Amino acid sequence: MDTHAVPQSRKQQLQNMTNTVWRLERLHREQALPLAERINLLRTHYEIQRMKEEDLQIPERDRSFLYLQEQPTAAALLVPGGHSTPAQYFHLGRHLYRSGMTVYGVLLSNEAAIGEQRGGVPWQHTIAELEMEYERLALLDVPIHLVGSSFGGILVTLLALRREARTVTLLSPPFRPHLSLRARSALGLRLVLPWLFERMVKRSPHRWLADRFNAMREARGRLGELKAPLLAIHARDNEELPAEGLKAIRKARGDRGDRILELDEGGHMLLQGAASRRVQKEILDFIQAAQPKKG
Repeated sequence: MDTHAVPQSRKQQLQNMTNTVWRLERLHREQALPLAERINLLRTHYEIQRMKEEDLQIPERDRSFLYLQEQPTAAALLVPGGHSTPAQYFHLGRHLYRSGMTVYGVLLSNEAAIGEQRGGVPWQHTIAELEMEYERLALLDVPIHLVGSSFGGILVTLLALRREARTVTLLSPPFRPHLSLRARSALGLRLVLPWLFERMVKRSPHRWLADRFNAMREARGRLGELKAPLLAIHARDNEELPAEGLKAIRKARGDRGDRILELDEGGHMLLQGAASRRVQKEILDFIQAAQPKKG
């Protein structure tokens, strides 16, 4: 009987792929694998991730995507914001891919959650998740560029403090978010009476807000430590976030040759707004300028 003709169960498929990853990673630790094998390892990691997202019934357009080059010159990790998915990065991803880069748009676990769990993953967990994705891209042994939109910009800032990114791009970065009086009161209570805050915000939006605010505060306080060159873009017609975040960046970074742009229009989702083509070009130009010179 031809056993290869017998369809594998979902569990068997995942087990076989996990075993393949484990075997290749062990071999790579013992002796660096050829590029083709490392690409296969990255591809297998991605396929496992996609299968998990399918099991979670994530809509097709919102799942992670990987545009994989066989001979990449660089890699980009694209990180969505707190309430968005990699779908916003499709066009940018293809734009970077056509320039010779491998591009990974990652769906974060807090976006894969549903119901009451949505947004309930602490930011430290998300950073640990992104560190693993970074290490997988690092298998390619090429410069890695980080792009984050909205709260994703906070995440890539924190990630760049832990890993050696070639560049960091922040789109609509919320380093100084606009908060309602109710939100400011809730955060003030967290500082004065943390035990009461914990009792009051259990399963409420304010727990999510406090967690994200802590991440914003840490990222803003450590902007000056970033070694990678930085591109930050914000639009004046952004109704969700004021442009105060750019002022925080300028103050923290000083004169380091970063590129900070404040556009007249583009909204909050810059890659889907009126200035999307310009934003794509700015990102690609910025990344290419930071790439190692050939020869």
